[in-house]
Amino acid sequence: MIAKIWIALLFGLLLISCDTSKLHETPIDNFEGIWELSGRTMFDGIKIKIEKRDNGDLMGKVISLNDNKYVKMFVEPNDIWVTGISRSSNYEFKLTEKKIGSVLFSVYGLSTTNEYKVEFIDDDTIGLGRDNSDPTKSPIKYIRLKNE
Repeated sequence: MIAKIWIALLFGLLLISCDTSKLHETPIDNFEGIWELSGRTMFDGIKIKIEKRDNGDLMGKVISLNDNKYVKMFVEPNDIWVTGISRSSNYEFKLTEKKIGSVLFSVYGLSTTNEYKVEFIDDDTIGLGRDNSDPTKSPIKYIRLKNE
């Protein structure tokens, strides 16, 4: 009888101590808007507009370039930068970016995209991580621009 009480108390303590902050589902529509890239020197300052396609999938187009010579050489305004965003869990997503110079990569049969694990740090900041890294601690970010 006492063992059952202890088990019930331990189970109750376990439930109380669990972090439930990430149990809610982040709406995928939160990605829509204008974002500025940050954390990758070559791409810092590029502005991307993420919006829904006709089929409901999300896509991001370049609306403003930075001053990097390689960006100016290989990227044009209205180029598709984000080719897709999909849900991995309640709060994690997968974002696929087209590589700069992807046409050249495709000629040699190489991968033309990069995939990132993505998580919202706050309503206006997205962290991008690779492999097993934590996106919320990554220096690579998309920052929402409110006044554009």
